[in-house]
Amino acid sequence: MYIIFCNIAYLRYYDGRIAGEMNPTTGGRWVQENEDAHEKWNFLNMDGKCYGFVKDIGEEFHIEKFDEKYRHFDEANNVLVIWCAAHQERGTVIVGWYENAIANRFLKEMRCTPASGIDRYYWFECSAEDAYLLPEDERTFTIGSAAKDGVGKGFGQSNIWFGESAYAKENVIPNVLEFINSHKEDRINTLTKEFLDTGDKTPLTKEEEEYANELTDDQNLEYLPFGYRIYANNPTADNAYAVAVALNNCYQYSMAIPWFEKTVELDPDDIYARGKLAYIYQQLEMYDKSTETVKDLLDRIPDEEADLRDELYCILADNYYFDGKVEESIIWLERVLQESKNEDLISYTTDTLKKWKKHL
Repeated sequence: MYIIFCNIAYLRYYDGRIAGEMNPTTGGRWVQENEDAHEKWNFLNMDGKCYGFVKDIGEEFHIEKFDEKYRHFDEANNVLVIWCAAHQERGTVIVGWYENAIANRFLKEMRCTPASGIDRYYWFECSAEDAYLLPEDERTFTIGSAAKDGVGKGFGQSNIWFGESAYAKENVIPNVLEFINSHKEDRINTLTKEFLDTGDKTPLTKEEEEYANELTDDQNLEYLPFGYRIYANNPTADNAYAVAVALNNCYQYSMAIPWFEKTVELDPDDIYARGKLAYIYQQLEMYDKSTETVKDLLDRIPDEEADLRDELYCILADNYYFDGKVEESIIWLERVLQESKNEDLISYTTDTLKKWKKHL
């Protein structure tokens, strides 16, 4: 096992929430000026995985510092990532950790990104079951700083610290391992099992129906247990679609696919469910299935669905581009320019076309 400490902005949940949660009070000038933090997604369960970001590593993360054997590799395995952040009163504390993580040499970009004002990148990845986020009252283990405590006793000017000093190996790391092993039951991040159908087919009571109807569009995880039971007792396309959308909005794309497929099976004319399927197939790099779904859908949608047609052309262009078929991707970008009435999309497509043609 290899260990690394990463210093990030202080937040409560790290699942995408910032507005209404708290403004990030640490994390550097960009975080302060934008009241946002790229690491805000570090503990978001996305299709059973978590993806972690820390700022200012540079263009390359020298994973050979873990072990010389990684000098010629692009990723290191079996990494314990200790996520730390500066609390206003306690100092820099452990807020959570990844076990059995992969550390990437080069920053990776996610296509499967929650809607936000910034693109999403990551250095680390792990199973959601191996991610542990502590509640605020359990964030009590402080990590020192080289400036205050001495060289080798904590973070220096960098946001990452390998803890390779003799002091760290003898004093800090053993205590950290003891701390995290005693706090595993305290984690608050959402595990994959919480999205699963328990098999409960009990009809909803009147009180449960009222509660389910009052849930907002943001309360997808809360809705799922009711959604599964509603469908079990009334297996309609609408009820299947409600479950599919809830799973999709929880970023559980693999789980959402069979429910969107079930929706289409029950209602072959549902063009919106087909459109969602095309997009999710793409996010999971199932490009052939996505392309097949889009082309079938293009034959079904009425002429007045101009926005949907634009979106489908873009999905096809991306499918071919991501699959290394640049010439075919350009054909679909040109279709956008020929047929779209969306000026913003036309401008974006024009710029993209110039970039992609450079790859020919």
